Amino acid sequence: MSKPKNGKKKDKALSAAPAVEPEQKLQADVQQEAKPQGKAPLDLAEELKLEEYENTIERGLGGFKLVGKALKAIRDEKLYRTKCDTFEDYRRKQWGLSDKYAYRLIDAYAVATHLQSELKTSPIGEIRLPTNESQVRPLVALNREQQVKAWQQVLKNCDGKPITADEVEGVVNGMVGKTTKPATQPKTQSNKTNIKLKKIGELVTEALGRDGSKLTVASLKEVLEKIQKLLVTKK
Repeated sequence: MSKPKNGKKKDKALSAAPAVEPEQKLQADVQQEAKPQGKAPLDLAEELKLEEYENTIERGLGGFKLVGKALKAIRDEKLYRTKCDTFEDYRRKQWGLSDKYAYRLIDAYAVATHLQSELKTSPIGEIRLPTNESQVRPLVALNREQQVKAWQQVLKNCDGKPITADEVEGVVNGMVGKTTKPATQPKTQSNKTNIKLKKIGELVTEALGRDGSKLTVASLKEVLEKIQKLLVTKK
């Protein structure tokens, strides 16, 4: 009796298929599992650094300089990567810092560190350095050489007195050619207006008198002429 033709085809197909050894299959599965999945984890050294930096930020240890330094390190070394996808997400979700203020702190750290490095060997003794971010903020717009010159000028102008952000900004504006209107100008103009109004009120009171008995056409005309002169004068 002859064998069915389809039986031969089936036998040939089975014999032609490559055999998969159990060891080869196990090795392939291990290789598949070994492929990196998601974000790269922090190693032990990175975890310790992140913990130290976050403690510095949380407690404000060392003031604005060390906080700026910590933020810069977390950003540059991508220590935020297991918590957030970007540094922007991290500083907002972890600390509630706006983008502008976070980068102000980083910039202030860089400027203050540069000033400390350049001025530490001053022949006149210990140099006063910035104590808050607002003092440093105007200096960020200058190059490194200008930053040192501007701060030296600020120290000279203040001469031991408290250093304000306005003082630093004034020196920087002078270096870059900016001019600012005096802050007292609007107040002075307002004072002049008030003086004029007071004089006008006195003239009207004088013309009318307490009971109005002194009011005449001539006196009223005289008062109006005086008021007109007050309104047109610039002083």
